[in-house]
Amino acid sequence: MATDLFGNPLGANPVFKLSLHQKRQAAMLYQWMSLDYLKGLLQLIDGFITGVDVTVALAQVQGRDALLANDRWGVRDTSSNWSTHVLPAMESFRRSILKDVASRATESYEFTGANQCGRMIAEHSSMWMTSEEEEHFNQQWEVIYSYAAKIDAAVGAGGQRPLTDFSMVMAWRECESLWRSLPKFRVRTDVEGLSGKKPPRTGVYVAQEDPYASLQFAWIGNADGVLGDAKTFNELGMRLVGEVGRDALWIDDTKLIPFALREMEKNSAMNTGMNDLARVRAKPARARNAMASAVFTDRPCKWYFVEMLNGEFENVDHPNSNQSSDLRLRCEAGNTCPRQGWWFTPAAERRQHFKQGELMPALAGDYGVTTWQWDGE
Repeated sequence: MATDLFGNPLGANPVFKLSLHQKRQAAMLYQWMSLDYLKGLLQLIDGFITGVDVTVALAQVQGRDALLANDRWGVRDTSSNWSTHVLPAMESFRRSILKDVASRATESYEFTGANQCGRMIAEHSSMWMTSEEEEHFNQQWEVIYSYAAKIDAAVGAGGQRPLTDFSMVMAWRECESLWRSLPKFRVRTDVEGLSGKKPPRTGVYVAQEDPYASLQFAWIGNADGVLGDAKTFNELGMRLVGEVGRDALWIDDTKLIPFALREMEKNSAMNTGMNDLARVRAKPARARNAMASAVFTDRPCKWYFVEMLNGEFENVDHPNSNQSSDLRLRCEAGNTCPRQGWWFTPAAERRQHFKQGELMPALAGDYGVTTWQWDGE
């Protein structure tokens, strides 16, 4: 297709601009599915194996196994538990990543194998380790598992993509400080895909007519690369967006928590993954996860290809950058008000004006400690 001097397609194709949320999703998806990211996982696995091998050697030099072996359990709690059971699983995990690296040449993508390896590690007896060694072991594995989980979530299974607006916002908050700028993208409206079908090109895709649908990564190298149905908001989700606001959703709980409690009270059969309303009342932070289980649906749709412009970046601020820190400004009862203005508490769905330095009051309710959250001048 003919293009202009800037590489944009000529003709009747419409212009499609990504929102800030969509740009962030595209940036993360391209990073998680990059060859460099996959090679980074391989380095983490190698470092983990080497580190545990050193700990095993130290345990053997110190004679720990002789103190742990017994007639009832045999060598179950000794360092051989790592060498006999977990190390082979880690080496299999490593081989699967090497295979995935090679498969990228044919634009094929697979699960990493982290889940299978994790099950083996969960059965690992760490009695032969000191408490400090065990803590370090668990921390290192959690880093690897969390890293690999990003790839597995983007790959999905059989064309099903589990990433939702909630999981993408949480992922962005986790890595936001690492992004000084975002890559530039161009939406290729001349490259279209369809749910349930292989995409015309490998890469990130955006739903054509649904701004709330999570972006997807799809590929041409194997059957699992088909575009899935769009993960988007259902009727309840759209009401939640209207109540909380698009930019504050999943970040500012001052409106989300009261909304969740009202909806759960009205509909006891709501599929929230935690249908016990008392549990959410006892710990209001659970409302976020409850809503994340209830507000999404799958819909087939048409997709546009999102092209990343290599070597080109842009500095993108939050649309409410002056308020971004305000969304996180909170104060527990008994402390002095850090900023004059209106404050809100879900403890009584109450909004109140305080002066800076004024004592923040506690209110009776089912929320435990009363927490006030900034709600504007």
